[in-house]
Amino acid sequence: MRLLGDRTAWLLLLALALLLTVLAVLQYRWVGEIGRAEGERLQANLDGSARRFGAALEREVGRVFFTFLNPGRADADSEAQLLEGLAAWRSQSEHPRLVSRIMLLSPSASATASVLSCALDEQSFTPVPLPAALEPVRRWLDRREPGGFRPDTLLDPPLAVLIPILEIGRESEPIARGAFRLRGLAVVELDLAYLREQLLPQLAETHFGPLEGGDFAVTIRRRSDRSLIYASEPDPAGVGQADVQADLLGSPLAGGRPERRFGRPGPGGPRLGGPRGEGWRERPEPPPEPGPWVLLVRHRGGSLADSVAALRRRNLAVGLGVLALLGGAAVLLTVGGQRARQLAHQQLEFVAGVSHELNTPLAAIRSAAQNLADGVVSEPEPVRRYGKLMERESDRLVALVSQVLDFAGIQSGNRSYSREPVAVRPLLEAALRDCGLVLAESGLRVEVEVAPELPELRGDAAALERAIENLLQNAAKFAAAGGEVVVRARRAAGAIEITCEDRGPGIPAPERERVFEPFFRGRSAQERQVPGSGLGLSLVRHIVEGHGGRVRARPREGGGSVFAIELPAAEVRA
Repeated sequence: MRLLGDRTAWLLLLALALLLTVLAVLQYRWVGEIGRAEGERLQANLDGSARRFGAALEREVGRVFFTFLNPGRADADSEAQLLEGLAAWRSQSEHPRLVSRIMLLSPSASATASVLSCALDEQSFTPVPLPAALEPVRRWLDRREPGGFRPDTLLDPPLAVLIPILEIGRESEPIARGAFRLRGLAVVELDLAYLREQLLPQLAETHFGPLEGGDFAVTIRRRSDRSLIYASEPDPAGVGQADVQADLLGSPLAGGRPERRFGRPGPGGPRLGGPRGEGWRERPEPPPEPGPWVLLVRHRGGSLADSVAALRRRNLAVGLGVLALLGGAAVLLTVGGQRARQLAHQQLEFVAGVSHELNTPLAAIRSAAQNLADGVVSEPEPVRRYGKLMERESDRLVALVSQVLDFAGIQSGNRSYSREPVAVRPLLEAALRDCGLVLAESGLRVEVEVAPELPELRGDAAALERAIENLLQNAAKFAAAGGEVVVRARRAAGAIEITCEDRGPGIPAPERERVFEPFFRGRSAQERQVPGSGLGLSLVRHIVEGHGGRVRARPREGGGSVFAIELPAAEVRA
């Protein structure tokens, strides 16, 4: 029945192990699918954030274009129009410092014509030399160079928006009524320092989260030379390290650009199509043009793929840890169940052994007492033998009851030991005296060897004497009749070693550690039907370990066993 129960438990444990393996494989695949889906979701969100960032930046720059774009009549003053736009920008914009200067370029036959300039805090235009970076714009405006600039694009460098100065024609004027004519360009320079310090950090935090301690690092570089415009961290990302790369400022009119475009300059000067007029040209929507800047976004963990992989590994570790915990719990429950069954079996054997041990002396005492009471024995010599018998069996009962009580006290944790100086030789002599009758009945000779000048022990003399008595009684049970038991005491590496040697059958190697377990009885004891409860050596281990020592069993040369007790000497403990 017990073998069937153990086999069933192990079969159930094997089935549970197979089930946990299957669950682990399924979880590995499931976590992989979740990781891929999470990676795609994060990449899509990051792409969307990059598009929204670019659109927001283009809207801010586009406001510059539409604020200063103010078509006027042929007789209108271009400088006055731009000053009105500058005033409107300062009063209406959320970022008035974004604009740093306005320059006015007009068509001229002279290649050395001056340029009018007005700073943000000024109220009038003054002539300044033409910056070298605007020379291609001047040549295009004067029609000395084909190709072209579209007046709604962003220049960099210098960082500026080209805004056309439009002239509305009337019937009495050279251009047709309702048509537009381009009579100059306004170059609105943007403050790059303000962009770096205010606008770009604000947009980056809005669309990518906190700049300090967030998940993403934002970098903006020029497309032409890859020079740095803005970086949210000291070590900016390169092109090859970015998780997302997007064009910026392809046109400041993105999202609000009219469907009609500027055409090539026609006869009589650059012209711009309008609702009516001969200068109008319909043009299809051109393909998106790459902007002068490139947005680079990468995950602070190295890359978005690395972050997703780390998240996947964490999820997988947590899942496998839970499965391992379940498997370990199942193993512990199975082993615990087996240990409980084994302990219950040992307890049953203990009850049976104790009952037998109690029954034998009680039966002898009862028989002797009954004979004495009935007057069957009346002569002095038989009466004395009966009395000795009753005394001996009573001692066996007292020893057995004492062992059970000691074991119960140890298991309950209420057993404590005093710490008094104990001499080794008197301790051994007392134990031999108490076990003298048992050793004599077993036909054993006892030899005692105590090294000279041994230091004292510090402990409970009664408990230590009980431990040595249990070793002697164990030797009396298993030693061969007519043999000898040798008790030695000597120094050993700062401790005192007390050994008890017998010439019995010895203890098999697998049982040398288990003989100190409660209720354990070796195969030899069961086969030879040696009486005992299986508590003696267990009590020895508890007593010795309670005094800070240790006990072990080893084979004896020539056959038999050696039980060695090591206890700290009093001088070492002090």
